[in-house]
Amino acid sequence: MLATFIIGLSFGAGACMFTCIPTLGVMLLAQDIGAKETALQTLRFNLGRMSAYMLLTATSGFIGASLVGMLKVSHANYIFAVMLFISAILLWYKGKVSACSTARNKQLRAGLFGIGFSLGLRPCAPLAGVMAASGVTGSALYGLLLGLSFGAGAIVIPQLVFGYGLGRAGAEIRSQLRGRQQQLARTGASILACVGVGVGMGWITL
Repeated sequence: MLATFIIGLSFGAGACMFTCIPTLGVMLLAQDIGAKETALQTLRFNLGRMSAYMLLTATSGFIGASLVGMLKVSHANYIFAVMLFISAILLWYKGKVSACSTARNKQLRAGLFGIGFSLGLRPCAPLAGVMAASGVTGSALYGLLLGLSFGAGAIVIPQLVFGYGLGRAGAEIRSQLRGRQQQLARTGASILACVGVGVGMGWITL
């Protein structure tokens, strides 16, 4: 478990963090939220990723073999693309009608968890190794624990960078763009939609 935590930590400090920029980073900057809400939204996204890791590793442990060879990445890409489109639509209309803003905020938060979960369903090389180790254990419980330790390591750096670092910096950026929040939200929504098209068509790999 210590080894998988370290693997997750190194992964989270590198490729994983850059993967989050076109999705999580865009969504956080496009909203008029404070540092606390930025940290909470980042946590929802990261918990979605961790849940997917735990599901994959627990299932690998249960069947006694890695799921990597059985998964169709294209299907996970479609799910990821759909979640991006839904979040783009919610972000586009966020705050447009005050009576619906609370409901949209809740849907957007759920969308962040969904994006993180669908992103985690596309196994990277480090996660594939953890899934293989889970399969060797032949235990769903041990597989779940390995996925938990890997996920805990993988979310530490992104949580600090996006949840707290971007929360502080984002407040300053948004203060400079005060009065242009709707344009900022729609720009962010357009970027998410474009990323969704790229992922769904296989042009972009995150």
